[in-house]
Amino acid sequence: PHVHAAEDNTIRLAIVGCGGRGTGAVGNACDAIGGPVKLVAMADLFEPKMTKSYTVLMQNYSKFIDVTPDRRFFGFDAYRKAVDCLRPGDVMLQTTHAAFRAEHAAYAIEKGVHVFMEKSFASDPAGTKRLLQLAEVADKKNIKIACGIMCRHSSARQTLINKIRDGAMGDIQLVR
Repeated sequence: PHVHAAEDNTIRLAIVGCGGRGTGAVGNACDAIGGPVKLVAMADLFEPKMTKSYTVLMQNYSKFIDVTPDRRFFGFDAYRKAVDCLRPGDVMLQTTHAAFRAEHAAYAIEKGVHVFMEKSFASDPAGTKRLLQLAEVADKKNIKIACGIMCRHSSARQTLINKIRDGAMGDIQLVR
């Protein structure tokens, strides 16, 4: 008989930083066209924040969540454990404080994992320089780094941008 193995094209996700933006980023990934996606690991410095995030995600996106208790990590090394749950080509959602971005991204890139990071990207010029160097490494390994911009979700900002583009506000010389 002809036997074919089913291919699994599910993009596995690990969230590193389980606050409001991190939980929202998982929701955005679940709502995005182009999946399928599955959250398989969670990491945060603080266990109560991760537990709250898990509860919210299970209430709203349970069919996309497959995070067993042994894949929920907390502490300073939690990001490594979460990334280690992924396969090359999967995605780490990095939504912790900017001071940790470069360290976490470096580990993910080393493991062949794509990186989605929220802004701000670094807390100082040295962190920015390190991220730029990591971008070159990622590019050579064909690993993608994507960055979130929360303004795209603001209906007020979208309306303002449309008014500017339509000329309703005149000839704008400076936006600060």
